[in-house]
Amino acid sequence: MGGVLAAAGAMSGARSSRPARLFATVPLLFAAQQSAEGIIWLTVDAPQHATLERAAVYAFLGFALVLWPTFAPLSLRQMEASPSQHRLLGALTWAGVIVSAGAAFLLVRAQPAARIDGHSITYEFGGGAGVTRQLVLLAAYVVPTIVPFFVSTTRWARIIGAALVASAAIATLIRHEALTSVWCFFAAIVSLLVVLAVRAPRSQRAAEWPR
Repeated sequence: MGGVLAAAGAMSGARSSRPARLFATVPLLFAAQQSAEGIIWLTVDAPQHATLERAAVYAFLGFALVLWPTFAPLSLRQMEASPSQHRLLGALTWAGVIVSAGAAFLLVRAQPAARIDGHSITYEFGGGAGVTRQLVLLAAYVVPTIVPFFVSTTRWARIIGAALVASAAIATLIRHEALTSVWCFFAAIVSLLVVLAVRAPRSQRAAEWPR
């Protein structure tokens, strides 16, 4: 799966215009994230590779929790043509920076560990968290990570946002059976949508995206 996503990233990057270049790297970032989890699968039950496994856990969760809250609104902001939506995406980017900084702090403090749970990997955090705190953290994460796709007027953005919401809902329903497979599947779909989003004709790009 990582190879497929990397190929999609190379394709989207090669065919993207300057405002879309950051957004076009989404498939490559997905590939790196999925590769990190692939390393976890190979090392989670191998004590001799404990250091590599720990590094992969931090890499995977770093992508998932630290990178995306800032990357999503920032990359969409660079492509936004509407002045009002551009300003709103700027505000969401700053919100994402705050969330990313908080996530990085909690990630270092929590010292996460991975374990196999059925057909998926579960990440455990030291200290745990109450239900209320988990809901607050989830809301803080969703606002800069998912909402920008519904704010942006960029082509395909709302479809990508809907795919992300669907993936989260389905993964929540069947997480104990096939969480990793579901996320891999939707990562591939989102990567394909990103490729389509950045392949607009040059004339259309010029009309939609500011230089």
